[in-house]
Amino acid sequence: MKMEIGKTYIVKKDIFDFIKGEIVVLEDKGYQAYYGEHNFVFVNEENQRKWLVLRDNEEDDKKLYYNLEEYFEEK
Repeated sequence: MKMEIGKTYIVKKDIFDFIKGEIVVLEDKGYQAYYGEHNFVFVNEENQRKWLVLRDNEEDDKKLYYNLEEYFEEK
């Protein structure tokens, strides 16, 4: 799933501090090659920022990164 900055997503399953049914907007995303991290910054309806950091060297994180459609659905 390719997530796009500015798009609104509904959380389909609880993941870290994201709660099922929560509506979030992807504010920023990027990749830090030095650390091997995929970084996502979301803003929820209460205007709170939430971060999702997935590391390439963690098997669970890689599985999440390649299956984001299980956790987020574009609204």
